[in-house]
Amino acid sequence: MGKKKMTVLSLCLCAVCIALHIILEVFASIRIGNDLKISFATLPFVIVALLCGPLEGFVTGLIGTFLSQLITYGITITTPFWIIPGALQGLAAGLIFLAFKRKTKLVPIAVTVFGAGLVLVIFNWIASYFDGVVFFKYWTIEVLIGLIPLRLLVWVGLSIVYTIVGFPITKALLKSCPGGFRQQKKMEKQEAAA
Repeated sequence: MGKKKMTVLSLCLCAVCIALHIILEVFASIRIGNDLKISFATLPFVIVALLCGPLEGFVTGLIGTFLSQLITYGITITTPFWIIPGALQGLAAGLIFLAFKRKTKLVPIAVTVFGAGLVLVIFNWIASYFDGVVFFKYWTIEVLIGLIPLRLLVWVGLSIVYTIVGFPITKALLKSCPGGFRQQKKMEKQEAAA
């Protein structure tokens, strides 16, 4: 009974964060031309990864970016390239946070957010490159290289905001559900050992 309850808790969190991602991506992103976007849409992937772990962060990122791509652009030949960065950001956030032994202190969360964001920036850049190659080089390598400092600067700003917002959200969710998200993993390990 307890295991099922905890699984439902994690699934509900993932579903809510996927929906939040879609709302933030589709309706609350600020686009500056075709080259730059300011968005808080991937914060839900990081929150899931912090609360539940890398696998849940990966799956939430994968499904969330797929659905937002589907709504915004439909399916194209480059859709997989645009889905991968969000999924890898969720995975990276979970893995980095595990390296800090899931300490919910400000510094581990800030490093997790920044590191996972760097993964997102790198793989978004790769997706932009492949998108440009497939669709007749509308983004040249020179333009993409020129955008690297600007995209990194935007991410530094966003990672500060993500940390300021994500830190209290993570603390509040863990306080309202003590051990709930993490307890699920412990219970699964104990049942597997029995």
